[in-house]
Amino acid sequence: MAALALAAAASAPLAAQGVVQLGGRVVRLHGADTVAVAGVPVSAHRVGRAAQGVVDSATSGAGGTFRFRLQGDSTALYLVSARFGGVEFFSEPVRAPGARGLVVVVSDTSSTTPVRFIARHVIVSRPDPGGTRAILDLFTIQNDSTATRVARDSLTPTWRIVLPAGVVEPAVEEGDVSAAAVEFRADTLLLFAPVAPGRKNLMLSYRLPATEDRPRWTAPSDSFDLLVEEADATVGGAGLEPAPPVTLMGRQLRRWSAHPPAAGEGEVRFTPPGADRAGPLWWLVALVAVALAGGGFVILRRRPRPMPAPAAPPVDLIEQLARLDARYAGREANATASEWSNYQAERARLKAMALARRRPGS
Repeated sequence: MAALALAAAASAPLAAQGVVQLGGRVVRLHGADTVAVAGVPVSAHRVGRAAQGVVDSATSGAGGTFRFRLQGDSTALYLVSARFGGVEFFSEPVRAPGARGLVVVVSDTSSTTPVRFIARHVIVSRPDPGGTRAILDLFTIQNDSTATRVARDSLTPTWRIVLPAGVVEPAVEEGDVSAAAVEFRADTLLLFAPVAPGRKNLMLSYRLPATEDRPRWTAPSDSFDLLVEEADATVGGAGLEPAPPVTLMGRQLRRWSAHPPAAGEGEVRFTPPGADRAGPLWWLVALVAVALAGGGFVILRRRPRPMPAPAAPPVDLIEQLARLDARYAGREANATASEWSNYQAERARLKAMALARRRPGS
């Protein structure tokens, strides 16, 4: 976290010291409304180049109120978390001098609350010199209840989905889910993170051997887009119909859409591999922040408004860092070597993502 904060703020002016005040309320979802929650552990987090992690803690008072008065850093971001039902819930991040109207929304938990698979956008490149196709696969899942979906035990995921047969090199990219909360077993993705009420976006990259000439993708309930670079590929199933093509970074992507799709799977049928060659996978990952002109969808972000200058890590990375920090703070002596190594690797991955997403000239 220290390395990430330093990299993100490297070009910022020298930090100015001052008082940061963080105040607000902890509220719990209750039907269509919220109710205040007293007696909840509340923590203040700082992510900056001078210091990172939990900097103060308290308990919510009457009316769910909390207040922190900190010695601040003008280049840092601050956010507040409340632990409720074994789950950490976070406020929006703010800068110095802070904010007094923060709201941390918590919810009850349930191991039976359904999680709906509502949208999917799949982008398929042509084969590369190694004989594999790079795939970018974006999911949106939704919890329609007022309870956060949690696993009934440590071995049970909160959500799962079967990926196309033959998937290799699956990896979690940007989105609302940390790679540490995802496990791949053969062709199945298992999500172990709590799913709070509302929507959550996941983005995967993976490869398919070119010998898999009829890959299939499970259709979501609301929106399905399948974009293919190869000109002679055909698409069928799930109610997918041809839609206007998209040109990105000099590449022509043919597109099929279904809104809503039919039940079942969308299938791409490829001709035998030829001499056509694709570039590296990065161009697919770069599509995350691109509105597909004429395509009718924008890859969703949790909080789309830009962060104010100076440049800072995006909100989703800040929250992932804070969650990791809250989960592992003071636990090194009790964690296994493997668990601690995985934790450090995840921090390094988030750092690399932040560096890749810094604004030009920042």
